[in-house]
Amino acid sequence: MAYNMGEYYERAGDYDLEYQGQSEQDVPFWRELVMRYTPQRVLELACGSGRIGMELLHSPGSFELEGLDISAEMLGAYRSKLEREDEATRGRVTLHEGDMCDYSLANKGAFDLILLPFNSIAHLYEIEQQLEAFRNTFEHLAAGGRFVVDVFVPDIDYLSDALNHPSHVYVEDEIEVPGEFTMLLYTSRKYDPVEQLEHMLWTHEKFFENGEHERYLNKLDMHIFFPRELQLLFLATGFSIDAIYGGYDWKPFGKGTRQIVVGRKQ
Repeated sequence: MAYNMGEYYERAGDYDLEYQGQSEQDVPFWRELVMRYTPQRVLELACGSGRIGMELLHSPGSFELEGLDISAEMLGAYRSKLEREDEATRGRVTLHEGDMCDYSLANKGAFDLILLPFNSIAHLYEIEQQLEAFRNTFEHLAAGGRFVVDVFVPDIDYLSDALNHPSHVYVEDEIEVPGEFTMLLYTSRKYDPVEQLEHMLWTHEKFFENGEHERYLNKLDMHIFFPRELQLLFLATGFSIDAIYGGYDWKPFGKGTRQIVVGRKQ
């Protein structure tokens, strides 16, 4: 089966605009996580344009940070941000273009902490991909190292609507860049309950100050991970489960809208 994923991330600048508010929600969690575990070597899978990684570099600790992403465009945006940092900060970061299912890094077996934040696991569509990614991550961790995965808890009402009313169009956001443009975001959603796939069609409309108008579409597929399924992935690939949180406020699992699982390599 062919999946739609890459084109959504080809416009890194628009992606950063869309998710700039997300950092207020999840970055404090990742900062505190790093402070709790005091790692020496951290790897962020699906690191994107550095929305989280750049913030972690300015958090307490002098850990080495590596990032891996399949999108050259997103990594290019990350590198541009790094160029604005001082030499010492830039020297702590190594970026890799690659697939989280089959990466092999020079520091394999030496990472204390590996992160897979903000729903990126949803781009592992097949069971084989999921198992390969988890096994590979297990091998990249040092003994006692932790793998932390963050993804939403499926909303049954949301999925029911995507299953029964796929023609509905939703206004997701309105983003203003003063002096340049206003961008409106719309989505339509279709859910496949057998494959556990959500097919999303994003429509971006930009209204520029000079009167010009741009409209483009992006398709995005996401695998829906139910809680037991995600936990079994950890257990099936050799991890023990240290903790599961329900949100970025460290609530217990079931008390929020997220499933943040901390797996440990014994």
